Amino acid sequence: MRDIYKLKRVVPVFIFILPAVSLVIIFVYIFSGWSAWASLTNWRGIGHFGEFAGLNNYIKLFTQDPIFKQCLINTIELALVFIGITIPLGLIIAILLDLGIKGKSIFRAVYLLPLSFSFVVSAAIWTWMFAPTNGAINTLLRILNLDVLTQPWITSTKQSLFCIALVYIWQFSGFATLVYYAGISGVSPNLSEAAQIDGASTFQKYWYIIVPLQKPATLTVLTILLMYSLRVFDLVWLMTGGGPGYSSEVLATYMYRVTFNQNLFAYGASIGFFMFVLSILIIIPFFSTVMRRSK
Repeated sequence: MRDIYKLKRVVPVFIFILPAVSLVIIFVYIFSGWSAWASLTNWRGIGHFGEFAGLNNYIKLFTQDPIFKQCLINTIELALVFIGITIPLGLIIAILLDLGIKGKSIFRAVYLLPLSFSFVVSAAIWTWMFAPTNGAINTLLRILNLDVLTQPWITSTKQSLFCIALVYIWQFSGFATLVYYAGISGVSPNLSEAAQIDGASTFQKYWYIIVPLQKPATLTVLTILLMYSLRVFDLVWLMTGGGPGYSSEVLATYMYRVTFNQNLFAYGASIGFFMFVLSILIIIPFFSTVMRRSK
């Protein structure tokens, strides 16, 4: 009877999770394996899968394709700027919220608002703001008689990638703030009280006690932001299309362009599988750290 009771409890749970597990298996593992195999062929069009070509696509990718190297550099630069600013900014704002700044509830609502926007909406807003002629930023500078500060923004080969990074910072700094604020709120009040009794200032309390305890939050934010940095596509494609030139082209947009604009399906698959491997290399340290902490 006990075994039948356990079975009755397990079966409904299994039925509920089965669709999600099936979708993950099909669209993640099976298609990833299929993409890996396709990258080893010379597939160039629909209807003809192509013949086995070994590592030719990967050899070409790393030795004969300067655009891929530029895209890889752009992706790394975007990740460094995006993560290097978002994490400290999120931590600082979370500390300000914990200190109880005036208008805390209104500020928190406004600051978290970008999280509710889709990438398409964000791209439309910021493309209009960055427009060099009629954009909001340059128009405001002209109204203030600061014409010397007007910039070409996303139409410049030197500034386009930084502009995209700025939009990502705007979109995800609220997420970083949310994670850090939850982490700070979870610190035992006894630690803060003990620090105050010992004569620690507010700065010392946060610098020596609260901030060092935010390593799990930092690891979570870092991993998620790295994943988004690696597969960034929407904002780049909608704001600049990878241009001017290849100044803002990243791995995801280059993969799309090669695959669907040039019909080099196998070559595009090799870029996609390379991105998949990078994702795995990011995820493994995160899960290994989590597993060590749970023991």
